[in-house]
Amino acid sequence: MKHKLHLCLITGLLLSRGASFAQGVEATPAPTDANGSRVAGEVETERIIVTGSNIPTANEVGPNPILNITRDIIEKSGERTAAELLRSQPVANANGVPTSNNGNGQNGPPGASSISLRGFDASATLVLLDGRRLAPYPVGTGSLGTQSFIDLNSIPSAAVENIEILKDGASTTYGADAVAGVVNIKLRHDFKGAEISIGYGNTMFGGDDDAAEFTASAIFGIASPNGSSHLSGVLNYFKQEAIFYHDRAYTRSPRFLDGSIETVSGNASPGNFQVSRAAAEAAAGRPITEVAASRNTFFAAPPDLTNGTVPASDYRYGRSNSISLFDFSPFPSVQPESERYGGFLNADHKFFGDQLVAYGDVFYQHVFTRYELAPTPTGFFQQPNHTSIAIPPHAPGPTLGGPSYADTGLTMGAYNPFNPFQQILSGLSRFRLAEFGNRISIDETDATAFTIGLKGDRLFNGTWGYDAAFRYSQIETDSDLKAASRSLFNRVLNASDPIFDLASPQYIGSTVPYNPFGDFRRPIASNQASIDFATIHAKNSHASKVATVDLTTYTTALFNLPAGGVGFALGGQFRRESIRQEFDPYFLAGDVTGYGAATFTHAGRKSFGIYSELNVPLFGSPNAIPGFHALEVVGSARFEQYLNNDTNILVPKVGLRWQPFDDTLTLRATWGKGFREPSLFELFNSPAEFFRRTDDPLTGDTNNETPFLLRSNPKLQPEDSRNFTVGLVCSPKFIPGLTLTADYYDIERKDVVGAPDPNEILLREASGTLLPGEAVERDADGTLLRVIGQFYNRANERARGFDFGLQYQITTPLGTFTSLTQASFLESFIFTDVTSGEQFEARSGVAFVFGDAWLKWKGKSRLEWSWKGFDVVTTVTYLDGYHENPPPDFVAEHWVKQTWTFDLQSSYTFAKSAVGEHTESAASKLNAQSTSPWKRLLSDTTITIGCNNIFDRDPPRAYGINQAGYPDYLYNSVGRFVYFKLTKSF
Repeated sequence: MKHKLHLCLITGLLLSRGASFAQGVEATPAPTDANGSRVAGEVETERIIVTGSNIPTANEVGPNPILNITRDIIEKSGERTAAELLRSQPVANANGVPTSNNGNGQNGPPGASSISLRGFDASATLVLLDGRRLAPYPVGTGSLGTQSFIDLNSIPSAAVENIEILKDGASTTYGADAVAGVVNIKLRHDFKGAEISIGYGNTMFGGDDDAAEFTASAIFGIASPNGSSHLSGVLNYFKQEAIFYHDRAYTRSPRFLDGSIETVSGNASPGNFQVSRAAAEAAAGRPITEVAASRNTFFAAPPDLTNGTVPASDYRYGRSNSISLFDFSPFPSVQPESERYGGFLNADHKFFGDQLVAYGDVFYQHVFTRYELAPTPTGFFQQPNHTSIAIPPHAPGPTLGGPSYADTGLTMGAYNPFNPFQQILSGLSRFRLAEFGNRISIDETDATAFTIGLKGDRLFNGTWGYDAAFRYSQIETDSDLKAASRSLFNRVLNASDPIFDLASPQYIGSTVPYNPFGDFRRPIASNQASIDFATIHAKNSHASKVATVDLTTYTTALFNLPAGGVGFALGGQFRRESIRQEFDPYFLAGDVTGYGAATFTHAGRKSFGIYSELNVPLFGSPNAIPGFHALEVVGSARFEQYLNNDTNILVPKVGLRWQPFDDTLTLRATWGKGFREPSLFELFNSPAEFFRRTDDPLTGDTNNETPFLLRSNPKLQPEDSRNFTVGLVCSPKFIPGLTLTADYYDIERKDVVGAPDPNEILLREASGTLLPGEAVERDADGTLLRVIGQFYNRANERARGFDFGLQYQITTPLGTFTSLTQASFLESFIFTDVTSGEQFEARSGVAFVFGDAWLKWKGKSRLEWSWKGFDVVTTVTYLDGYHENPPPDFVAEHWVKQTWTFDLQSSYTFAKSAVGEHTESAASKLNAQSTSPWKRLLSDTTITIGCNNIFDRDPPRAYGINQAGYPDYLYNSVGRFVYFKLTKSF
């Protein structure tokens, strides 16, 4: 462990660069006297409100550990989106959702992205915009799609001034969800002048040229002559091309270490059909000896590469419904095609200086995402709450075993001439509609927010202030899914349907029904008309809204102590939030092939909270003594009441900031409690169905796609949490420009809302101990059909670890060198099941289904050289390896390798000409006139060239039962990416 820490810190000192990327590494303010006033002769520092507190301060190294990502860092990070910039930070660990690799919605809605701090899920990280809440995405994240989160793709990086990440709980300041930390994204206010920027990038010089990106932005700001009014705005555009799994050798057909294909499914082409022994033996003309004589029902699969007319005697027979397998890895897109555009406008006007300021802003962002998914799987032909699929018998008339006409809804005259069996094929049969082509999911999101408010500062004795505002935030997403209808598919299977009758007005252009007994690798031409008829575009519409009214008053000198003024804040907040989920009628009827049945969701709630904060300086410059150069204690509390489910909670927090000798060493610590209110999805969502892997203890059967129905629970209670941090900030005088930080954190989250795994429910069924709301559905033979469960407060979680920071800057005749390193070490992440008491150490394992992991070490190190307009930045990123725990019937646990990636960016800024200085002297005017047109054109222009992943390193190999073959929530398939950017300021 220690050698990796030393390596990270040494790398940061020698190989990294930053500007003000500090974990509380900020300038120390000028000292004050006993009345809280500045000491004569010192430069007054503007007091600001730092994330995590409501009391303004000029002392930015406070009790709370804060990571500040400045605009300079954003420009030189090499990241083109705010989502990837945040997800790349060392404090972000498992459970975040990337834009790429989530098209199937397994752990997040397609096209959206989220950040998760410390490895807790996204719902435990509060994301703010300019210090206030936004509406969460109207579809949840997590494996069950119920965890509330803010979509980072709706926030353009061009509009961001800086981002403050509070790496500590802050429920006393912001209320629910601020458990693992707070991400406060501050937009560009008070901009002066204008700036335009365009950029282009692609995967070059590595054999790939398939990930083109185009970016453009325009920023402006104007102020009245007396400075009392200001207006500024940002316009942005982003376009990204898709990458497919078949575009990369390591994702084209991923395999296990033992050589077997891992991305396979029993929803296959050729299909797996459930048949009776009587029908099978009659069609095959022989006894079916491949299956024990005691079984009257088993499965049949046509041979590979069949043309759909192979006799039943050549079929493969067996007990499993996975005789035929389908490798779906080559088909989907790993990175979606995406387009985003929008703008941000803000204004303020001072009526009485700083004492009365009216302000407002409007934010809008449109996000378009197009994902392609593998061809549609049917799932079981017969499923509860679904339209049943049934392939009619070979000829009209009586059948030889199997389901009846009444069971499947078929008329007596129904038949399919390509069915080799005189039996209706339904039940647990399953099939892949590969001839239909890829499913295509198009999501369009509109995020809107506006804020109006009044604020004032330095009232009364110059120490009081206030801020009152109303914010409305809304996010709407409309999706269009190209898939197949189960009911329409039934019609194209039936040769007696009028759609195949030339004389019928419903005629679809073919007299031949759909032949489902072929192999998609040998397309059947007569199937095309049926494919066109059964293809649908299912449209869903979802929305989430939040309206907030808040008022905060504060003072930096409620009364005075020998060390200075006592800070105090008091405020209140009212919030109304709602979600709406409206599904296409095909979804409501359970008629979309490959998807569970859906229902409408309309839910909302109201809450109010009151909060206070106190900052008490015990020692400071006026009364410092040896060992106590400065000492202040901070305390805060919040009461919050939720009206709809009648729950309330009171949480406290205390903090300590101590400088024993001078401002070169600051020790800090916090302890507090927090809470998370269950999401509206978990409380009020209509039942939702998923497909999960099960190992049935009663039958011994294993199925990767068992239907799992999950119900919400309005009786859920708030989750409780406890946070503890302790750390130091050191800026030794004997090494000017060097700052070191180290912080320890311990976060415990109790009564975490979750859903049981279907296998837990199956074990409880076997032991006769099913919990309320749980059920298991089986057919007459005992075969598992569906598992039913509900949410409950079921687990505790605890994370412990360290954050380290190193920043060093030195100016030489050859330029300024700045080094910056941030590293996080996850000592432990433990789950505890509250029902069984069983503990699971997550840090050493991996959520194998989704290619995610809790990494022990994560670090980012930068070195920048600046000289006479030139700027060169080298960035090194380290992601630790981990032990991956595959499913029990796969090969043994193995080590997923750690990775180092190297990025390089260089830029040159042309100096501003005399024209740009707007001077009025005759000499300057003469100089301006003599300046060449090229110099005037290039004045204040920056040209940037960069390359991410210089050595084109592939992601490390991993098992997963995802389609990527690598940890696809930690890595992407982009590879070496070269980009260019041109920025012009006016």
